[in-house]
Amino acid sequence: MLINSLYRPVAGHDVADVIADYPLGIIVASELVATHMPMLAVRDPDGSLVIEGHIPLSDPLHTVLAEGQEVLLIFPGPSAYISPDWYTHTGLPTYDFEPIHIRGRATIMTQPALEDHLRRLIDHHERRVRPRQEGPDTAASGGARGRWRMNDSAEDSMHQLLGAIAGFRLRPLSVEFKSKIGQNRPADEVPITAEHLSLMRHPDASYLADLMERLSAARGVENSPASR
Repeated sequence: MLINSLYRPVAGHDVADVIADYPLGIIVASELVATHMPMLAVRDPDGSLVIEGHIPLSDPLHTVLAEGQEVLLIFPGPSAYISPDWYTHTGLPTYDFEPIHIRGRATIMTQPALEDHLRRLIDHHERRVRPRQEGPDTAASGGARGRWRMNDSAEDSMHQLLGAIAGFRLRPLSVEFKSKIGQNRPADEVPITAEHLSLMRHPDASYLADLMERLSAARGVENSPASR
């Protein structure tokens, strides 16, 4: 992936954070076969990045992963259109986005590790959703109130699922992270662009608006005399 020097992520902006918010990635094999699956970015005790995921046994890419062939993981991340109408200086339409490319070879999980992965993946997403409002059928969701939790029926379904999928862990051989978040525009346009993004209906727009302001502040610190 071509990465302009302007679009390298600032220190402290971690690929794992982007994957946590945008976990649906694309697994691409050398035969140009691809599949889309949600994944988790975790850190081993030594701090090294590991990508965890699962895949149906019926998917041809399962064989690719099981054989340890090198694959490319693509996490598209957030994206939004930027209108030049928002600028105070002359400009052209563009896109802001944060894609991540990770190359590596996977190893297949044991069944206990796969079950643990699925539970952590569910918990990761359930912590990000708004609980369903109470109603006459609330009990069917697995709990009386609050976040959804596994009940006996869901446990049975999960154990049936375990026989049809394989879990994998991938240690990156390379990581490319492109953070194109308004760096090619004057600094005084950042708050204006962020404000317009926050008013758009697209969910990625408000995410990028907040990210733009946070990264702008971080870049200000990086470029301050004290940090040189």
